Amino acid sequence: MFNHKFSRAVLVLLALLLLFPTVSVLADSSYVSLSIDGTSRDIGSGTIYLEGSFSVSNGIGHYWASGSYYTVDLATETITNMGAPSSVLSNGYGDPFGLYDATSNAFYAATYYNEGSSYIYKYDYATETWSEGVETVNLYSGAIYDGNIYVSGLREPWSGGYDTNYISLFDVEAGISYALIETGGASASVALDNVGNVYYATYGTNELYRWSADQVEGVMEDLANGIEDTYLTLDDGEKLSDLPGGGNGITVDDAGNVFVTTNGSAGNLLLMWNGESGDEDNYTILGEAPEDEYMAWYGFMDIEGDFTLGDSLYLSAAYGGCITEITAAPVPVPAAIWLLGSGLLGLIGIRRHSNA
Repeated sequence: MFNHKFSRAVLVLLALLLLFPTVSVLADSSYVSLSIDGTSRDIGSGTIYLEGSFSVSNGIGHYWASGSYYTVDLATETITNMGAPSSVLSNGYGDPFGLYDATSNAFYAATYYNEGSSYIYKYDYATETWSEGVETVNLYSGAIYDGNIYVSGLREPWSGGYDTNYISLFDVEAGISYALIETGGASASVALDNVGNVYYATYGTNELYRWSADQVEGVMEDLANGIEDTYLTLDDGEKLSDLPGGGNGITVDDAGNVFVTTNGSAGNLLLMWNGESGDEDNYTILGEAPEDEYMAWYGFMDIEGDFTLGDSLYLSAAYGGCITEITAAPVPVPAAIWLLGSGLLGLIGIRRHSNA
């Protein structure tokens, strides 16, 4: 009697699971066609015009555009103009980054001025004041970790080659840039995880690399002791993956998931590193630009939380465009567990009835 009812309960449970398959939600972004179950949403379409790296903190986006600092509520899309320095040195053709540092409650904006110069400006929330611009050589992107600014870009004025790209530590107060890693190739973005490991996706050789926090700390200690030119190279890094195109944007979530955007003959792609290392395609494609979207140009990103748990990834998917929010669909395990639990409770009831 029990075996018959047990088999019947299992069949009912399987039927219920078949009635509730995973549902794919079509992307609604103009710039992203998802390859995974999830949603994409354009934030500030027609009102936000990203130029470079941006930051996300506590549901607020921080970015620099047209010589001014803006914030946007990522839920309501409410935009606030936070102002600008009294004088901004920029060529007006797109600046490298606008980054918010939650540790110091400050915002850093970097500009392009000419073929040899960039400037960094700091907005201090405590005093509601802007600093004077600090000059450096051309920058491409930046990242903030433990209150320090890490920048990627040139260390010498551009002369037409691609051999002077580095990841550097920039001291805003002193106006000094310290070379940490020589990357070569065309400029691309830099990212750090929550323990200080550094990540970079090359544009040219098309590879993803990681340097440990200990390696970077060793270079910084040498610099503090007056030892120069001790920077790391690609050979010192751990190669994580080959890439289908030139690396552009990169970010790391709180769980250590690494996201990369690439451009090139394979098109605009949004990738997630799969955790393997070496000379293989160790990534999952999360999305790509629609074939008929000619304004797409996948670039900078940021994220808070864990993407695999439903926290959103934010992407600049078109130059001078809006912010695109990418959210993976929840894995349908909770529903399956609920159904399984219901089936087990039913089996317990059947067994008790049988025992009675």
